[in-house]
Amino acid sequence: MHFNIYWANLNPTIGREQAGHRPVLVISNDIENQMDIVTVIPITSRKKGRKIYPNEVLITLNDKEAILLCHQVRTISKSRIDGKIDVLDEGIKSKIVDVLCMRFG
Repeated sequence: MHFNIYWANLNPTIGREQAGHRPVLVISNDIENQMDIVTVIPITSRKKGRKIYPNEVLITLNDKEAILLCHQVRTISKSRIDGKIDVLDEGIKSKIVDVLCMRFG
């Protein structure tokens, strides 16, 4: 896993799914990434006073606090991906894996 962050169009959605054109963290492995789909975690900006829940991970993106919504993992078509934004540093990867293991454990 490379933990690259891309822009993606998540519309259309249903209910409380994260919608819109937003950053996503690609978490699928290199073998899966050879297909026409990728598995992603949507990212949202952190509003002042917003609590971070155990199924979320706080990151810095473009010098601002952002939240990985690990409870909204989804697989999307690569055609929804627009462009690369950033790569997460090695230090945060283990925290993300821990939250995902808790989520799916």
